[in-house]
Amino acid sequence: MAKLNIRNCARCKKIFAPTSGEKICPECRAADAELEERVKAYVRDHHGLTVNQLIEGSGVPAKLIWRMIQQGLFENAGLLDAEYPCANCGKLITKDVYCSECAGKLKENAQKFAAALVSKRAAAEKKSKTFSDSMHDMMNSSR
Repeated sequence: MAKLNIRNCARCKKIFAPTSGEKICPECRAADAELEERVKAYVRDHHGLTVNQLIEGSGVPAKLIWRMIQQGLFENAGLLDAEYPCANCGKLITKDVYCSECAGKLKENAQKFAAALVSKRAAAEKKSKTFSDSMHDMMNSSR
């Protein structure tokens, strides 16, 4: 029996079928897109804004504006204080979730973990093969 791929929208709680891991439904995504366009237009029309001025002036929820900043949508837009803390160390950054140092450490740790998994899997396969070979040898010698 095939498993249905449905979930509740994280925002409005409606049930929807995500196409590639989305957490919000198409209606909420469309509403976000409209708000993002409003923010972009506001930034275009008002150069030299601070983030607080952008939040107050655009009328868009701060959470959406901070997400847009994390995605790097305002890198060249002239926002004066578009910095926020790295999710790991707290260093102020202007895009992504982690600063370059923490991102590098996370990548390095992920690579070490992957290598350890490969090594462990190879050892288990070798042990299994050795056991299988010894059982095969025992069966042949008893004949």
